[in-house]
Amino acid sequence: MPPKVSINLCCYNSEQFLAETLQSIEDQTLRDWELIVINDGSSDSTESMIMDFKSRGFPVVYLYQENKGLGYSRNRALEFSQGDYIAFIDHDDLWLPEKLEKQVEIFERRNDVDFIYTNYFVLKEGQKRLAFKSARPDGDVFERFLKQYPVSVLTAAVRMSAIRGLEEYFDTSLRLCEEYDLFMRLLFRSKAAYIGEPLAVYRIHSERASIKFIDGWPDEMEDIIGKYKEVLKGFEENYAVTLRYVYGKIGYYRARAEMAKQKPEKARAHLKPYLGIDFRFLFLYLITFLPSSVWHKAVSIRSKGYFDN
Repeated sequence: MPPKVSINLCCYNSEQFLAETLQSIEDQTLRDWELIVINDGSSDSTESMIMDFKSRGFPVVYLYQENKGLGYSRNRALEFSQGDYIAFIDHDDLWLPEKLEKQVEIFERRNDVDFIYTNYFVLKEGQKRLAFKSARPDGDVFERFLKQYPVSVLTAAVRMSAIRGLEEYFDTSLRLCEEYDLFMRLLFRSKAAYIGEPLAVYRIHSERASIKFIDGWPDEMEDIIGKYKEVLKGFEENYAVTLRYVYGKIGYYRARAEMAKQKPEKARAHLKPYLGIDFRFLFLYLITFLPSSVWHKAVSIRSKGYFDN
């Protein structure tokens, strides 16, 4: 019998945190899972750690490849997954013990839901905080997610049949937003459920791709929006107002990059077209006239970004 859940874990030089990640998988109260591991060209002890885990009797499908990137690796993991549901965890993140059990219970009870995400803790420099203090959207969430996307990939579980229905899996040209792109295309036609209980721990550190390559976010988002205009029927017409807000967020991230380079006049040029959309654009525009320390204090109010929560 195929497993209930296929856990997708993609690794690249993961030895620093991998043992804790594997322990959090071992501790799951739901036992009916398989672990699909794609080793994307690691040169450290990642392979031996996975082999040790497998030797202890856990159901592991392990594949090594030359370095291809995260999108390619996620697609290979999907190809080998046999479960009814897919759950994603990165090599530096953690799950709480009941994470899979609670998501599967909802899937089994609600046939109308193809996507489940949860609240989570953010761990930075030894300090842990709750990501969300109020409820996040569920049901038909596409437009609300387009404006403010609350999902961290380690909290997500997806019905396999819904993924199989997509024309494209993970876009291998993306290095920051590959899961956003896939999840949003799925949610364009599927419903989501949200679990307010924190069931995962997202670890922030300097080597995360989302930290190292954040300046590439605007280009990737522009590419994704361009793709949606082509492949999602009615997208541009039905979400015109929200799209203007999205373009404003792209302008904000471009402005943020310019402020990091001490170029406030260029930052203002990126923000100016969007001053009337939301008070935050006007606020950020105005504080570019103040010392840069004021700007950086404002945008660090939330560690994931000024517009993300």
